[in-house]
Amino acid sequence: MSAGALDLAGHWLERGRPDRALDELSRVTGEEAVSARAFRIRALAHHLADEDAAAVDIARSGLAAHGPDTGLLGVLAQALADLGRTPEAERACLQGLALDPEDVWLLCTYARMCGFAGQHDKARLLLERAAAAEPGARPVAHTRAVLAIARGDHDEARRIAAGLLAADPDDAGAHALRGLAASHRGDTGAAYAGFRAAAANNPQNRHAVAAARELRAADHWLLRPLRPFRRFSAFQIWITVVVVHAALRLVGLGAAATPAALAWLAFCAYSWIAPPVVRGLMKRGVL
Repeated sequence: MSAGALDLAGHWLERGRPDRALDELSRVTGEEAVSARAFRIRALAHHLADEDAAAVDIARSGLAAHGPDTGLLGVLAQALADLGRTPEAERACLQGLALDPEDVWLLCTYARMCGFAGQHDKARLLLERAAAAEPGARPVAHTRAVLAIARGDHDEARRIAAGLLAADPDDAGAHALRGLAASHRGDTGAAYAGFRAAAANNPQNRHAVAAARELRAADHWLLRPLRPFRRFSAFQIWITVVVVHAALRLVGLGAAATPAALAWLAFCAYSWIAPPVVRGLMKRGVL
């Protein structure tokens, strides 16, 4: 019974359903319940459920009970990184890689940390090591997309996510990556579709759920006039308005410059007022 429940828990983790995995773990009894494998599955389930503090505690309890373990160190590193505790996460990665220098998950976790820290060359080398160890591993493809986003190559991230989804339409991580890449391009429709699918596949991930809700509001027709603010920086838009205003005066259309400036001020006011109003109305089911 216990071994079967552990196998089912592992299966549900692979399908991105940490809630079902934890439910199966509750059926595990005896020595299996405190085995290294049970600790790994439980810690990873809490991590995937966006409960990183619990994942850290469970991983550390497993390490205290069973000694050094690359799987537990991998979960510990990722959970610490997501909590913003980067130095501790790096130490966990290095401890795990000292045990197994070719551990794909640890290499990918470390690569993502380096990518977000702006250490793109180091991240690339770590990912190359992971790809050499296991070329077809999904964590390698996921990490490749994450690093593409970190360096601003959103088209590459979208291409990788599309390939992952073609192979597995239920890949919640790939849906989230598709949404993240689209959001960086200012494509709220595609971003909403990506995060909505990610949230549907893993309803416990509050970040995916919150992003889906926010993007649903952002894609509402009342907020579509604000898309330039998502595609371009406020500074770029401001410079464009100043140039247009100056050009109107330069060509003798000063009379049109004042209404244009007033229209711009009205648009700015709309950009401040409309989003919270739309979100509030959607939350109450009015829109």
